[in-house]
Amino acid sequence: MNSIVVMTGFVIVALASEKIGKYFAKVQLPLISGFLFAGIITGPFMLNLITVETLKTMHFVDQLSLGFIAFYAGSVLCLRTLRSHLKSIKWITIGLAISTFILGSWAVFMLADYIPFMKDMPVSSTIAVSILAATILIARSPSSAIAIISELNARGPFTQMALGVTIVTDVVVIILFAINVSIADALLVSFGFDINVIALVIIELIISLVFGYLLGKLLVFVLSCNINSIIKTGSILLTGYAVFILSEEIRSVSHAILPFEILLEPLFICMIGGFFVTNYSDYRQEFRKILYDIGPTVYLLFFTLTGASLALDILAITWPIALALFFVRLAAIFIGSFGGGILAGDSKQYNKIGWMTYITQAGVSLGLAKQVSSE
Repeated sequence: MNSIVVMTGFVIVALASEKIGKYFAKVQLPLISGFLFAGIITGPFMLNLITVETLKTMHFVDQLSLGFIAFYAGSVLCLRTLRSHLKSIKWITIGLAISTFILGSWAVFMLADYIPFMKDMPVSSTIAVSILAATILIARSPSSAIAIISELNARGPFTQMALGVTIVTDVVVIILFAINVSIADALLVSFGFDINVIALVIIELIISLVFGYLLGKLLVFVLSCNINSIIKTGSILLTGYAVFILSEEIRSVSHAILPFEILLEPLFICMIGGFFVTNYSDYRQEFRKILYDIGPTVYLLFFTLTGASLALDILAITWPIALALFFVRLAAIFIGSFGGGILAGDSKQYNKIGWMTYITQAGVSLGLAKQVSSE
């Protein structure tokens, strides 16, 4: 009964959030800005209409939404249209990764005296923290990018390139993070570099690809069934949710019976599933229509919850550092995007505005930050 009350209260807040989002749209801001703002205002640190208990109860909505967002990401990665942008995606991704890592690690290292827990660290430990922080700064937010693309019904080569870079970067950052965790571990505790960590990441990526392929097959089966579209939509959302549950279960079991944890990225698995349906089945149009129809509701719930879950108490303490890193990251994104675009031979028009599409950050970066904390 308590869960029903909590969910009902959240639905009422979400309806108000929808209205606020429309007001934001009237002043040429994305709908999700309004949803985030509504979540912040009604969250635990302000009006407390969405309580900490509500956030815990509604956690499944996050996972349902992220599964959907990953499906959508896979569905717009059509090989026929991406082939002509592979050069741009490659060079811009490389440019963003290198520039953000170099400038980010330099900035954190230089700011160490102003970060309380880093003040008294030896140089080796400061370097370890700097490279981990810089790796996290590389990550993007496919969920935000996809929500804006969906809201504006954006199509075309620029959109394809921007989304391709955003998604590829989040795959690359997971690999870079695994490498830098091993380096940081060696710096912090004076152990040697462990190549086994890299091998484990490669194995995890292979397992994720296999699971993604099997998930794609399952989605094709669901789409091929002669059932009501509402049931199909629910089945697709639940399938994405099941991937999150499965990855958590695999992590828990591997932790209990193995000397290491197997960490599968559910967003990556779902994206591969959506990619398979789009490129290797006859149900691309139906799949896209289902995702398009349910999209506005998913974005409303997801970004309202995201706004409510922002830790404003921590931000109140760390905002000068956060602001400094934000502007350093902004400069790095411009340099990496512009430089990568020039190497790829993109038009000046693309190079001048492309960097704006890579600013958003959430999702994977939050997960990596939590991983650093647990390590």
